[in-house]
Amino acid sequence: ASHPEPSHRDHVYLIRREDSCIIVVPQALVGSTTVACASWPSAAVFDRAFVRTLYGDEVAAIHGPFWLGYATEESFRRVEGRGSRRLHGAEDAAALATLLRQVPEEEAVDAGFDVAPRREYGCFVGDQLVCAGTLTPFRGMAANIGVLTDPAHRNQGIGTAMLSALTADALAQSRTAQFRVLVENRPALRIARVLGYVEDGHTFEVVLRPADRAQAGVQVKT
Repeated sequence: ASHPEPSHRDHVYLIRREDSCIIVVPQALVGSTTVACASWPSAAVFDRAFVRTLYGDEVAAIHGPFWLGYATEESFRRVEGRGSRRLHGAEDAAALATLLRQVPEEEAVDAGFDVAPRREYGCFVGDQLVCAGTLTPFRGMAANIGVLTDPAHRNQGIGTAMLSALTADALAQSRTAQFRVLVENRPALRIARVLGYVEDGHTFEVVLRPADRAQAGVQVKT
């Protein structure tokens, strides 16, 4: 689970908070998105089928819906990290590559392992890397969190330990840590709440096919 800092070039982000929906789009799509969404309620806009209708063949993939939460020093409830640490060197890289082969590619993407400016973390059982995490940019700081656990080692508290360690590192440099997880991933939602994460909203990430668009992104509110 991850929510990389939007580049706004080839991504659209829909963020639903209560009765409003914020859409972050490339500059070139501001006009068409505003016109298309103007007469629709937020609940209708925040919909996978609506997004495909809106952008048509430009859509390469849609990730979500995700639950989006945040933690602060005041809300965070730390647990023991089980030796979770930064990954360094060739041996750690090989161990991470082995773990990534054990999970679907989409899970790795959702955990932030496709984001170039990232910090990678790991938790080992013996010599085996059984859980990995990322810190990726959020509001200019490495404070957005993704966690990926080996399927054979899930439901053993390892993901909780990793999320706790990553949250502590994120809060050491940022006032807020952010965590994104698929809505249907109920175990991860429980972990987030146990550690003190508070719901901020729900989000879709829309990956567009590459095009020559302006770098800057603009928010459209419905």
